[in-house]
Amino acid sequence: MKYYKTTTKYNCGIDLHTRQMYICVMDEEGNILVHRNIRNNDFQFFLKLVEPYRHDLTVTCESCFVCFWLADACEDAGIKFVLAHAYYVKSIAANKHKNDKEDCRELAECLRTNRIPPAYVCPRDLRPVRKLLRRRNKFVKNRSELTGHSTSEVMAVGNQPLTISSNSKERWREGVRASFDNPVDSFTTEAELTIIKSYDEVILKMEQRIEKHARDFQQQDYRLLRTASGIGKILALTILYETIDIKRFPTVKDYISYCRLVCGTNESGGKDFGGKGRKMGNPYLKWAFMQAAILSKRADPKLNAYYNKLERKKGKHTANAIIAAKIARAVYFMLDRKTGFNVDQLIKGRR
Repeated sequence: MKYYKTTTKYNCGIDLHTRQMYICVMDEEGNILVHRNIRNNDFQFFLKLVEPYRHDLTVTCESCFVCFWLADACEDAGIKFVLAHAYYVKSIAANKHKNDKEDCRELAECLRTNRIPPAYVCPRDLRPVRKLLRRRNKFVKNRSELTGHSTSEVMAVGNQPLTISSNSKERWREGVRASFDNPVDSFTTEAELTIIKSYDEVILKMEQRIEKHARDFQQQDYRLLRTASGIGKILALTILYETIDIKRFPTVKDYISYCRLVCGTNESGGKDFGGKGRKMGNPYLKWAFMQAAILSKRADPKLNAYYNKLERKKGKHTANAIIAAKIARAVYFMLDRKTGFNVDQLIKGRR
């Protein structure tokens, strides 16, 4: 566990919500200087309250979906800001009396005593494209769910399953339509096919916009990632926009852990109580590397043979997880050392 070490005389904890924020400012000795609620998240009023301490102030709040505007506002005002990882701030949840007033006081106390586990704040100019990549991922999952449901309904009426590819989408739609005689079933099927077609059009536009805006972002790293088997345009851009800067991970173990490709341990008194922390990290990087593992064994004969060997020993899911972790390890060194992909080194590992 890594903690942020404050370097300022005054520290401010903010319990942030959509319509209000409760602030608490402390000095080095723990004396409370400001402790009050600010309605409508009025940042200008916040600046007036902290004006006497602004010259030597650090602000913190828990990571949430509304925290980025506060990070940007503090940056514009020249105030140091550290984002607290909400999952790791255990002392707040442990309080007997928990409310906004106590939460902001506890955040300020954690910041003053160097007990804030920091989270990463994505640069503001990269957030729109990253959000677009994440929404595309969500839309693709929704489309896959609807496509699978339509195929299942075709099999439910006794017909053979229909295969779909990029070159046979219209033929697949006609096959689905022809599988139902009942007018109500036909209406339901047509509604699903309309939504699927809309998803196809929107996803295509999103991919074109992503490629347009990502054209000048880390071109060298992008070309290095494309040398890896199974990593295409979208996966390469997802890895780049979710990683941002490989230098923020001191070791390859930190990066693999951040990608959710290893689980923690839970041992005490010589007994193993099972793994923990499977959902600690970045879910989008885990998805990207798991997809790369599946696609790489199809594209590279050596990786396919290595996967078959792992599958015989450990099973299908464990084999995919091992290859995904190895690809993530390779990506870390590729981005750190600016070298291309080497499948032999990935299979052999460290010697």
